[in-house]
Amino acid sequence: MDINEWPDVGDFVVCTVKDVVDFGAYTTLEEYGGKEGFIHISEIKAGWVKYVRDYVREGQKIVCKVLKVDTGRRHIDLSLKDVNEHQKRAKIQDWKNEQKAAKWLQFVEEETKIKDEEL
Repeated sequence: MDINEWPDVGDFVVCTVKDVVDFGAYTTLEEYGGKEGFIHISEIKAGWVKYVRDYVREGQKIVCKVLKVDTGRRHIDLSLKDVNEHQKRAKIQDWKNEQKAAKWLQFVEEETKIKDEEL
C-alpha cells in the first residue's frame, strides 16, 4: 500500500498495540505504512473501563474501526468497541490473504528477476 495513503472513516484496520497509557492506547496501522492511531479509553469497550491494560496489551494485534482522520496533524482516532466478532474475523482473514499474496509476488519476483513495478 502507498505510504502516503490514509484510511477512510468507517474502515476496519489491523493494528498492533504500541503503547498502553492510562487514557487509551497508541497503535501502529499495519496496512498503512506504520501510521500511528489512538484508541481513547472511551472507545475500548462499551461501559466503564478502569484499566486499559485489562483489554489490550503491547504487541497485541487488534482490529479497529476508523473514527476520524486528520492528515494535517497526522492523527487517526480509532475504536475497538465498534468492531463485532464477525467484522474482526473477516478483516483478519482479508489481511492474511493480502499478506500471502504479497509473499507469493515476492517469490515470483525473486525467481523471474522481474521488478515489482513490472509485475
